[in-house]
Amino acid sequence: MKKIGYLMLTFILFVPTLLLQNVAEAANHTVVNPSVTYTYAAMTRHIQSLAQKYPDLIQYKSIGKTKYGRDIWAVGLGHGQATVFINGSHHAREWMTTTINMYMLEQYAIAYSANRPFEGYNTRQILDRTTIWFVPMVNPDGVTLQQKGTGAFPASVRQALVQMNGGSTNFKRWKANAQGIDPNRQYDAYWRTIEDNIPYPFWKNHKGTSAVQTAENQATTSFTYEIDPEIAVSYHSAGRILYWNFHTLPQNLSRDQRLSNIFTSFTGYRQVRPNNNPSGGGYTDWFITTFGRPAFTPEIGIKTGETNLPLSAFNEEWRRNKKVGLWIAQEGYSLWLKKNPTTPASPTTPTQPPANPLRRSLNVTLDGINVKKEIPAFVQNKVAYISYKPLLTPYGFAFFWDQANQKITATSSASGTATFTLNQTAAEINGVSTILQGAPIHLDGTVYVPISLISQVTGIAITMNDKGDTLTLTSPDTTTPSPAAEIITEDANPSSTPIPEPSPTEQPTVAPDPDAGES
Repeated sequence: MKKIGYLMLTFILFVPTLLLQNVAEAANHTVVNPSVTYTYAAMTRHIQSLAQKYPDLIQYKSIGKTKYGRDIWAVGLGHGQATVFINGSHHAREWMTTTINMYMLEQYAIAYSANRPFEGYNTRQILDRTTIWFVPMVNPDGVTLQQKGTGAFPASVRQALVQMNGGSTNFKRWKANAQGIDPNRQYDAYWRTIEDNIPYPFWKNHKGTSAVQTAENQATTSFTYEIDPEIAVSYHSAGRILYWNFHTLPQNLSRDQRLSNIFTSFTGYRQVRPNNNPSGGGYTDWFITTFGRPAFTPEIGIKTGETNLPLSAFNEEWRRNKKVGLWIAQEGYSLWLKKNPTTPASPTTPTQPPANPLRRSLNVTLDGINVKKEIPAFVQNKVAYISYKPLLTPYGFAFFWDQANQKITATSSASGTATFTLNQTAAEINGVSTILQGAPIHLDGTVYVPISLISQVTGIAITMNDKGDTLTLTSPDTTTPSPAAEIITEDANPSSTPIPEPSPTEQPTVAPDPDAGES
C-alpha cells in the first residue's frame, strides 16, 4: 500500500523513478546537456521535456517530415503576438548550432519561471510581449547521417549515400540533407545564379534541380509565412563571422546596420562586407529579399577542417551568443509595435491576478509529508488553489499548452485527461464538462487550479484543518478503488462530481526514430 506522498518525496530528492522518463530528466536541473554530441533523438526528447516542465510558456509542433520520416520540430517560447525566428543545423555537420538553440530556449525559460533578469534583460516583459520561435534542427536527416553514418538509414539507400559521399563511409564532413541537396542553397533567392554549384547530389554544395524542392525547405518557408517574424537569425558554423546584408533595400540599410553592429558587440563576430553580386539560396537571403526585414547568419566557432566543431567550443560560443535571443525578441517587438501601434502589447499573455489581501498561503501535507515548499497552495475567494503539476506528475500525466486559447491539457494513459483554461471555470474531465469552484490562475510563473480538480482526476482525498491554514492530502489506497474525493474550503460544499471512466484522448505523435533510446 504505497502512498503517493512517498513517490513525491523520492521525486523531490532526485531518486530515479520509472513514472515518467522526461520528468526524471528535467526534475530540478537543466534538461539540455551541451557537453555531449547533440542528436536528433536527444533534441526531440528534450523538446518534450521542456514543454512538460514549462507548459504555460513553451509550445511545440512538427512543421513537416524529412524524406526519412524525422519530424522538423518548431518550438515557441513566450506569449506575445510579436514574433522572431531562430533556427539551426541547416548543414548537417553544424549541429552545435542546435545545441545553441536548445540551450538558449531552456535558459530563457528558467529565467522567466524564476521571474529574474537574464544578462540584464527583463525576461518576463520580453517574453510576455514577444514569442521566440525556434527550429533547432532544420536538417535532422543530414545531422543523423553525419553523426551515425548509414546505419541510421534503410539498407536500400546506404550504397547511394556512400556514393554521394565520394565513396567514403566516413560522413563527418557531410553538409547536405540525406538526398545530397544543400538546404541552405535551396531558398528562392537568386537561386538560378548560385555560384560553385555541384550539378549532382553530393555531400556539399548541390543546390538541387529546383528551388525549395526539399521537405526541409518547404517546411521552413511555410512556417516562416505562418509566424510572420520581425527578425530572423539562422545559426551556422564556423568562422566567427556575421552575414547581415543580401540585396538589402537602401531604405533598410541604416536599420539593419545598427542591429548588426549590436550583434557584433555581443559576439565579437566580424561582419561580412556586402557584395554587389552575392551568391544566394540561403535562408536569410530569402528572408531579407522576401520580407524586407532584418536577418542575420552568425557563423559560430573557429573552423577545424571539414567536420563539426569540437564539443570544447560550446562554452565560448554560448558566452558570445547568450544575450542574442532576448535582444532579438526585444528589437522584434519594437518593429512590430511600429506596425501595430493601437494593438494591446500582449493580449495572449496569461492574466496575472492583482494583489489580493484575501489570498492566504496554505501549508500542505501529502501522506504525512510536509510538501509546502514543493507544492504551493493558497485560499482566495473561499476556494483552495494548488499548483497542479507537482501533484499530477507522479501519476504519469503529460502537459500540453495551447497558447492561442490559453488552455492546458493534462493527460495520462492510466488516469485520463483534464482540460482547463486560464481565468475560466469551465473545464472538461475525461470528456465530461464540469464547472470548477474557481478559475485557474497564472501567478508568478505558476498555474494554480482549484484543489477539487486534483481530487477529481487522481482520487486524492483532501481536508483542511479547523484553523483553515493546512491542507491534508491523502493519496488513494492502491489496492482498492479510490473513494469519492472531498474538498473542504472555508465556505464550500464537498465535491460530489462523479469520475467517469477514462476515454481515449488524442496526443501529439512522434515518428519512430532510428536513434531511439540514446541518451
